[in-house]
Amino acid sequence: MKIERFRKYSTRGIYANQTLDNDLCQVVKAGNRIFMRGQTGLDLSQKMMGAGDAAVQADQAMRNVKVLLEEAGSSLEHICKVTTYITDRAYRVPVYSTVAKYLKDIATVGTGLVVKGLATPDMKVELDIEAVIPGESEHRKFRLFDTENWFNQTGVTRNSCMVIRTDDEIYLRGQTGADLDGTKNAGIGHRPEDAAAQADLAMRNARTLLAEAGASFEDIGKLRVYIGDRAYREPVYKVLGEHLGETYPCSTGLIMGGFARPEILFEIDMAITLAKGTPHERFRKFHTDAEYKDGQKLGSKFCKAVRAGDRIYLRGQTGTPLDGEFTAHGDAGAQADQAMRNIKTLLEEAGSGFEDVCKISTYIADRAYRDPVYQATGKHLKGVFPCGTGLIVDGFANPNILVEIDVDAVIQD
Repeated sequence: MKIERFRKYSTRGIYANQTLDNDLCQVVKAGNRIFMRGQTGLDLSQKMMGAGDAAVQADQAMRNVKVLLEEAGSSLEHICKVTTYITDRAYRVPVYSTVAKYLKDIATVGTGLVVKGLATPDMKVELDIEAVIPGESEHRKFRLFDTENWFNQTGVTRNSCMVIRTDDEIYLRGQTGADLDGTKNAGIGHRPEDAAAQADLAMRNARTLLAEAGASFEDIGKLRVYIGDRAYREPVYKVLGEHLGETYPCSTGLIMGGFARPEILFEIDMAITLAKGTPHERFRKFHTDAEYKDGQKLGSKFCKAVRAGDRIYLRGQTGTPLDGEFTAHGDAGAQADQAMRNIKTLLEEAGSGFEDVCKISTYIADRAYRDPVYQATGKHLKGVFPCGTGLIVDGFANPNILVEIDVDAVIQD
């Protein structure tokens, strides 16, 4: 596997009034897999377009996506998943309508989240794009539908689908408590038991969809679990534990400000690599009831790293050492430094290293933490040039956590 990095740059001079010096790039191509920097209203010369206008920013983001994919030998037709982050649900229709102009006849899976903020206050939207250049066969797409027919979302006409299967991976739409025909939602209310009901339906839907695509929970490498309130954490994770049993995926858990519709309390993303007869290696397995010291009994079994062929997935890393108690209370930079040291150890245990990191996703609880956190991550990734996405979220597993870091890595030949 060869990794190519396109449009390398340093963050020096991009963001005003910040002292960051991180080595990043716009696109990473690992074999036929395309990772991309989260695209915003910044054009490729780093000039902000449409300050305050979500539709203009989404249009600029998609213009960037088209150019970057083509430079990497790919195209819009190869996009498998679009994850849309907006800072206000009111931006949803203009943003999705804009994206639909570019992808109207290209069915993709998607996840839509409302975040607390993006890199700068004038950014209203960020798009994460995942693409795969077809190999031996064209991508197979399951359960196509028009977004406008999904819970009567008038104003957004776009082809979508529930699942895309490539030669090596499964891309699954972010699953909520909605029936697969988009007519009704489980758990109508805002109680912990409603969040649990939504999580249960989401997991049953995921099992059904994976089976239709010829996969199963055993192929899951990583979960990203989004909840609307920390009070939902215990009931939701108990449901996940019941469904996943002995699967032991790694996971990242985030509290989000909102979802596509107000009644959604829970959404889950799954990163899935087809095992093809060779089980994934799962490192540092643990049971949440023994691992977490916050008094909650989550009843789930996870691990801290998964190697799936040449793909490496890691549990979201925080200021908690791999074999110790939480450190650096109140210090986001120190928490980020500990997270990166954890990542180094986990990558090495899985037969990888920082040089294989393709993408880094950085979640912080407040924009004020951005400089110290990025200074810490940049120090560890000097000369690596991954692409990245940075989000301000509403919270993490416990209030002491100020930052959580995800990395995607591919082992090179």
